[in-house]
Amino acid sequence: MYRVRLDLDVATGLRQLRNSDPGQPLVLELPSTKPVGPTDVTLVTQLSVSRLERFERMLASWDGPLAVAIYLVDETDAATLDDHLKSSARSPVWDRVSLVVVKPDFSVGEEALLTRLRYPINRLRNLALSVAPSAYVLVVDVDFVPSPGMHSILSSRGVPLIEHTSSLNSRSPTLRKTAVVIPTFALSPAFDGRYPNSTRELEALVTSDPPVATLTDLNAGHGPTLPSLLFSDTTSPVPPASLNADALDPAASYQVCYEPQWEPYYLLARASHPLYDERFTDQGGDKQSHALVLNALGYEFRVARDVWVVHPPREDRAAEEWPAARLVQRGGRPEHALAAEGGGGLAGAADAEDDSLTHFNLAAQRDESRFRYFQDWLPEMERMWGANVRWPRGCDARVAGRRSFGRARAGTVFGL
Repeated sequence: MYRVRLDLDVATGLRQLRNSDPGQPLVLELPSTKPVGPTDVTLVTQLSVSRLERFERMLASWDGPLAVAIYLVDETDAATLDDHLKSSARSPVWDRVSLVVVKPDFSVGEEALLTRLRYPINRLRNLALSVAPSAYVLVVDVDFVPSPGMHSILSSRGVPLIEHTSSLNSRSPTLRKTAVVIPTFALSPAFDGRYPNSTRELEALVTSDPPVATLTDLNAGHGPTLPSLLFSDTTSPVPPASLNADALDPAASYQVCYEPQWEPYYLLARASHPLYDERFTDQGGDKQSHALVLNALGYEFRVARDVWVVHPPREDRAAEEWPAARLVQRGGRPEHALAAEGGGGLAGAADAEDDSLTHFNLAAQRDESRFRYFQDWLPEMERMWGANVRWPRGCDARVAGRRSFGRARAGTVFGL
């Protein structure tokens, strides 16, 4: 015998996690062996076991490779994940999935409890990126549903946008400073369950009265994506000088400028994808900080037409809560103080006069023991990159002249 191959399947790996020391954090990596092509795009996401059904929904909508990091919030989650992967509810195309399972410290104690329940969203994104098998990646949260044929469209249209010859890419043989932005919409409770199959169907949902689909947070979050251009048959109002007109269809995308607190999803070359700052946990600053890094580096942002992701209506608030919401009492007191007192319990908002007092994300963002965007991250960036770091550095001057910047303020949603 001159060759030996050792394989670790998911069931064996999960059994080892369950039998390991509860106080020992572990990471299980199971890359997919399915081959990928040179222009394949890997959809990258992260989730807790409670969102497995949403990942199955995403898996059914995406026909390319996927990379996912699954976080075990509780000790029983490994068995729950194992049961799901053995059940008939599991999609038959899990062989396209590169999987990372993260087991935190399950020790009994205040510090371990706080660390475990503060969902490490950016660490999970980085771990999932580390096993992505293709040269191009798209990081999207698991709650969203990709549009039909999205992988094929990004492979044929999005990848050339990244690889086009321009002044931004000419100085490095590997760095590709173009981010292909994916329009992102939230669906209202009036949604009838039929996802749009074309841009025209999506436009009908956006323009209905009242609208069934809207950009999430028009002021900052996804507002700079400019849906008025997305649904236009014309090309960008400013000719994209950086594009090679002979190689690319200028009507397939349009340029937008970075704006403060923007948090788009975008397609990037994996070799040019900065890591996410792992000091951010739960929700708040996690994606905004990454987009600001791209802007500081001078990335160009181009919105792709004919692709989008949508967030189904939020029907069950309890199901949407983050793990650390268990530590937030009524009144929105800081979670670290509650843990020290042995308090806790899911915050109830239905009977609260002030939603900000019981909404977990608002309470968490006011907790001074956390790493926060305005108080911690932004001063660091201004020291490193200058006070004008939020000015759109990779944007065509003619496009920048049509927009106003700095509208987003600290008083916006979640206090970001």
